[in-house]
Amino acid sequence: MTRRYFIAALLASAALAAGAVTNAVRASKKKKGRSGRDHDDAWSAREGGSILPLTEVLALIGPQIDGNIIETEFEYEHGRPLYEFKYVDKKGRVRELYVDARTGVILKDKPD
Repeated sequence: MTRRYFIAALLASAALAAGAVTNAVRASKKKKGRSGRDHDDAWSAREGGSILPLTEVLALIGPQIDGNIIETEFEYEHGRPLYEFKYVDKKGRVRELYVDARTGVILKDKPD
């Protein structure tokens, strides 16, 4: 993939994912201290500086995945804020990628 194409694809994915995270935010309602309102939890965490912006996370993980992101979610798992990405790899398989929302570190990459 050429560098120019990769950058264009990454920017397009970021724009789509930014819209998707707004609509597809999903946090655990069972965790204490969470409002139960997904978008409020994500907004509060971002505004408080406790998680990285989605665009920054996409820039970090983009070079590490070989595929196109099709879905983005924000959630808390065991009290840890995560971005969950679904992407289609070069072989056409859908995969799930879990990224620590505080650090941008990929925690898990598995088949969907």
